[in-house]
Amino acid sequence: MGIKVAFIGSGGIAGYHLSHLEKIKDVELVGFCDVQADRAQARAKHYKTRAYADYRRMLDAAKPDAVYVCTPPFAHGRFELDAVARGCHIFVEKPIALSMETALAIRDAIAKARVVSAVGYQDRYQDIIAKLRDILSARKVATAMGYWMGGMPGVAWWRVKAQSGGQHTEQTTHIFDMVRYLFGEVAQVYAAASRGLMSDVPNYDVEDLSVATLTLKSGLIATVYSACCLKAGGKCGIDIFCTDCRIEYVERTSVTVREASRTEEFRNVGDYGQAIDEAFIAAVRSKGKDNRVLSPYDDAVKSLAVSLAIDRSLAEGRPVEV
Repeated sequence: MGIKVAFIGSGGIAGYHLSHLEKIKDVELVGFCDVQADRAQARAKHYKTRAYADYRRMLDAAKPDAVYVCTPPFAHGRFELDAVARGCHIFVEKPIALSMETALAIRDAIAKARVVSAVGYQDRYQDIIAKLRDILSARKVATAMGYWMGGMPGVAWWRVKAQSGGQHTEQTTHIFDMVRYLFGEVAQVYAAASRGLMSDVPNYDVEDLSVATLTLKSGLIATVYSACCLKAGGKCGIDIFCTDCRIEYVERTSVTVREASRTEEFRNVGDYGQAIDEAFIAAVRSKGKDNRVLSPYDDAVKSLAVSLAIDRSLAEGRPVEV
């Protein structure tokens, strides 16, 4: 029996998931909804299904088994709650919300409805991350330094803090999530930020650069850097310093272990984007019995909490508990 899937949000990230779903047997696309009607219509025409102007009408008419919510950060909330209330399993793109109130309401609704959930932290599904976790299990980690240093995305909503949450919420969330996945939960954050390098960009009010010091519950100290003001020379990944080696994780590319007498590199082979969508669909198909989802919604709430704690630290100028 096929799995009926609908999309709320039909833009670029929806296309990313659609390219994977096309390769999964017995997935039936039953509807697309988007505030830009032409985008939903183009997707619907391509997949020979229907576009909807009202997502509630789509949920009621198409009766999907699973819903992908692929909207900007500020739009999360009612889509997830209404889908879950109808018993739909749900895949939510990151960041999952811009407030803990919204995220916790969705988390609790998912738990009450007992539906499968997944969040778009696809980096967890990289084969090099499985290898890195194995490597770290035999090492003593001294500290870690994470980076999402690059340029500004081109969509208009991204440069508005109230709509994107800023870079440490919208992009660097992948690094915060990976720190949690590799080293455990964050207890406290202390952050600083700077502005003024993007004065030529209209309607821009996010931080140009921020630095967050994370104290983990294990006692490990990590530092994570974010920048959206770079036109060249960016960096995304994590440098891990162990007592007997240095490990460089280049996001979505490779892991390199540098010891005193040798260097070993491991490169990504598998399609981690395909893996995350296959894991979600398998869990939906089995009603949670075959659940290989590495990033369920309740776990993603903890990654959002790190970003929002950084916002509080920036506003208050002090360390903040997560």
